[in-house]
Amino acid sequence: MEEVLKVMALTTVSTLVIVLGVFVVTLGRDGAFLDSFFEVASAFGTVGLTLGATAELDTAGRIAIMVLMFVGRVGPLTLGFFLATRSSPRVRYPSSRIYLG
Repeated sequence: MEEVLKVMALTTVSTLVIVLGVFVVTLGRDGAFLDSFFEVASAFGTVGLTLGATAELDTAGRIAIMVLMFVGRVGPLTLGFFLATRSSPRVRYPSSRIYLG
């Protein structure tokens, strides 16, 4: 069950990054929504595909694409590694027996 929660957390964070990227790219571009979504998903996945819409982006859109490429390459792996490692708690409570009655 713990692995499922880790995968769900990674998927949720990735989806939120893509939605935020589509929002930023769409703000500065007049064009089809699907073209902007394809550009963002391609940048996040670092697959190298484009529909030619990158040349029509403003400066903020191009910076967003660059950041998405970096985050897509480093972010999910780092987050997955962070979620996969277990660290021992720094605080330990003393064990004791409490007698009732």
